[in-house]
Amino acid sequence: MSQTVETPQLSQIEVVASGLDSPRKLSFGPDGALYVAEAGRGGTGASIQSPSQPGAFLSYGATGAITRIQDGVAQRVVTGLPSLALPDESDAAGVNDIEFDSDGNAYAVVGLASNPANRDDLLQVPDFSQLIAIDNFDGGASWTRLTDFGAYEQTNNPDGQDVITNLYDLLIKDNKAYVLDAGANDLLSQRAFGGKPTLETVFPSRTMTEPLTGQAIVQQPVPTSVAVGPDDTLYVGELSGFPFQEGAAKVYRINAEGEAEVYTDGFTHISDLAFDDAGGLYVLEYDADGLLNGSDAGALIYLSPDGKTRTTIADDQLTNPTGLEIGTDGDIYVSNKGYVAGQGEVVRLSLEQETTFSPEPIFNQVKHYTTKIAADGDPADVYYPAVSTSTADQLPIALMLQGALVDKADYSNYAEEVASYGFVVVVPNTERTLTAPDGQTVTGLFSEQGQVNDVLDQMKVEDADPASPIFEIADTETLGLLGHSFGGAVGLGATQEEICIPGICSEDYTIPPELQAGIFYGTNFRDQQTEEFLPINNEDIPVGLIAGTLDSVTTFGEVASTYDQIQDSPKALIAIEGTNHYGITNADNLTREPNRPTLDQATATDAIGSWSGLFLRSHLLNDQDAFDYVYNTGGDLDPNVSVISQTPLY
Repeated sequence: MSQTVETPQLSQIEVVASGLDSPRKLSFGPDGALYVAEAGRGGTGASIQSPSQPGAFLSYGATGAITRIQDGVAQRVVTGLPSLALPDESDAAGVNDIEFDSDGNAYAVVGLASNPANRDDLLQVPDFSQLIAIDNFDGGASWTRLTDFGAYEQTNNPDGQDVITNLYDLLIKDNKAYVLDAGANDLLSQRAFGGKPTLETVFPSRTMTEPLTGQAIVQQPVPTSVAVGPDDTLYVGELSGFPFQEGAAKVYRINAEGEAEVYTDGFTHISDLAFDDAGGLYVLEYDADGLLNGSDAGALIYLSPDGKTRTTIADDQLTNPTGLEIGTDGDIYVSNKGYVAGQGEVVRLSLEQETTFSPEPIFNQVKHYTTKIAADGDPADVYYPAVSTSTADQLPIALMLQGALVDKADYSNYAEEVASYGFVVVVPNTERTLTAPDGQTVTGLFSEQGQVNDVLDQMKVEDADPASPIFEIADTETLGLLGHSFGGAVGLGATQEEICIPGICSEDYTIPPELQAGIFYGTNFRDQQTEEFLPINNEDIPVGLIAGTLDSVTTFGEVASTYDQIQDSPKALIAIEGTNHYGITNADNLTREPNRPTLDQATATDAIGSWSGLFLRSHLLNDQDAFDYVYNTGGDLDPNVSVISQTPLY
């Protein structure tokens, strides 16, 4: 989910390239230009039977191409690629996609839509059903065959149905090529573009009723598009085969076991997919009312990040669209009239965004692992959202300072919630011995200021370690603090250097320049002997305090008095109605907290985690929407929360 629910609206549509021969998928190159695969118009060479029109034949010609669109100019930069088409030059099979690896090298897949034996025996053109490397973009016909995926289908036929191959979509991720075979109904991969193909998954067929005869038939999935989702997982859209009914197409998510799970459905003839930065999904429909219903109008549909809202961006403006790509400026590029020679287009859809802020998490999935803080040997749990490699160095560190005698595991639900807002949350266990004012000593779990620098140093090491789960995803130049009870007091002390409370501060502590905000639950900052609330000279570091209205360990009044002592704004005091001192932990503590909450534990933890995540987003990620919610509107919108806040007068 996302902090904003974006409802895109079409502002303008314009043609940026025309006169193309059956344009298919598109891809931006390292030069910023848009490259389009053209399946071509066939020719007068050898023929094979059409897979879709009984009695018709597709004939070969070297008419496929790749066109580059740059600075408003469209130019064919690769020509002579293999193509098959009907005599009227329609319904072409040929190069279907082009992609670039991280080094800027270009690759393409060539379709066939036939039995590979027909390629070998009748056409005798080995480039069909191959992954190829494009040698150059000088307008000539120079490429290198890398992998024969048609031969793989001929030998293995993983779906057990007709032996047919039609490579239709190519995705390059982590030095690995993923090839979607729409004919074979499977997803294959090629590590480092060498060796034998690996079968990733086979997409399920299903039994349907043939509308004319009423007999049960097998409907093939015909997968046509593969994309990387916000959880760094592959998603695949299907065309869905005969009887081509409306609403039968699904989007699958490939799980960790390589199985195709239904992510969403109810679409018609999906030809391409793309996720935006917010996690919303654009679904391109080749024919929005079904192939047998007369109209050729397609559709572009947006599925909101939470999966609850579908918005049709364009419909009648598109005719049998086949590919889509999102530009860095948010504009959407679509291959239009994708099966017509000489009439194909690339159109640009400019969007207006109707944005309504949502306080929900940004990421759907949070992972965790356990590490050791090298400076002191403390064990620590690390929580982080499942993100793609495009999120490099974008997740700030958030250190959770535990309450007295509370184990790190008790904060797992809270830490997961905060992490889902876009943070690497570190929860250490620090065991040490403290001496009370009366001279009594106690040994147990107690946070201390020195953890701030120690944990930050450890995260810098792990972010730079290729073996670490958080390798290159953390922003180690940005740190926020979280804390509960005793740990909150430690955190408040860590935002300043003027006052050192015994047992809480570390005498050699200095504020790291990376520390930019802190928010703490159920805490106060006062002299342990005089009970005087002490001034907090927080050095312009934004501070938030969250308090439960039924907290009897640190009362709301004590938290409010601490809030008054925070010298520099912005600052916020957030009250959670009906929550006691342990609303932040996985379970209530019946021994140490006499008050019972009226807000259930899961809702309380979720609320405390959400407001903590939003507060850190507003300051560590400069999220103005989150800032406005925390300081202006959220207290009126969240029925469990009321807010007192102060922002700078500028």
